Amino acid sequence: MPVTGRYAVQGAQVRAGLELWARRAGASILLEDDGSRPERAARLHPELLGRACRFVLGPYGSDCTRAVAAERRGAVVWNHGAAADDVQQMPGVVSVPSPASRYLVALGGAVAALRPGAAVALVTAGGAFARFAREGLERAAGSLDLDLVAWFSFSDPPAKIAGTRCDAVLACGPLKREIELFRSLAARRPDALLGGVSPGLAAFPSLLDGDPEGLIAPVQWHPELKNAPELGPTSAEILADARAIGHGELDYVAAQAYAAALIAKRCLELASDGPLGVARALRTTTFFGAFELDPESGVQRAHRLSAIRWRSGRPELLLADAA
Repeated sequence: MPVTGRYAVQGAQVRAGLELWARRAGASILLEDDGSRPERAARLHPELLGRACRFVLGPYGSDCTRAVAAERRGAVVWNHGAAADDVQQMPGVVSVPSPASRYLVALGGAVAALRPGAAVALVTAGGAFARFAREGLERAAGSLDLDLVAWFSFSDPPAKIAGTRCDAVLACGPLKREIELFRSLAARRPDALLGGVSPGLAAFPSLLDGDPEGLIAPVQWHPELKNAPELGPTSAEILADARAIGHGELDYVAAQAYAAALIAKRCLELASDGPLGVARALRTTTFFGAFELDPESGVQRAHRLSAIRWRSGRPELLLADAA
């Protein structure tokens, strides 16, 4: 998990989710900091298995998980924090979250609900995650009644982006770059609907160092979702556990780590010598939502993203099962 480095904010939520799972499961956990570095994650994964860990979760981030899956050559990688479509298709990867190609579709659904027929500008990074996300929205824009009119990168000046006068500006990129963009656009385009991946994090207001009012984001889980789990506790039970041990607010990053532990444990219970085959055939639900892998690609196909909007300092559920 990333205690330090570019994913450290998400790493705090990963830790919270795993500690809550371990508390209820009566399990012991060993946490190692990969520094948000792919090469360190690839080295740690087999080391942890060699230290008699029953299973290893993670790492977080598509780049780190891609490195682990490439190094492990088909060994099971219990994936809770990598959404890039190509990573989810790698041999041995068992993915709990929805793929990246659905992220901006969920965000587009939120825009369509708030401003039907909106003209939208996209600001995306150059990596694989952002590319899959952008292509997903480009395919779905017509069915959402959205008009994609401008495409930018994070190297483009905010003034140029604001100058398009679009109804909405949607971003998909690194946490810090999204936050810098939102700060600039909030002053230049107070009338525009702004959204991205970063506002889905519980820590977003403190990271923004400002009022996130009105910002929208796709999320893999929200505590108000009415999921009926076949496996593991309900969201209400998990939130009660979190309050009992003094954890702060949980977001979807914590939830997907917890859910991955539930899935990994169940697969190993069903077939300790062949959990990958069980995972490929498993259909179930946790508090996080549905779990089912596409039998051909391996991509998570049953889980659905939702969308939130910040209102009065809280991430309110805007759309359930938005994509």
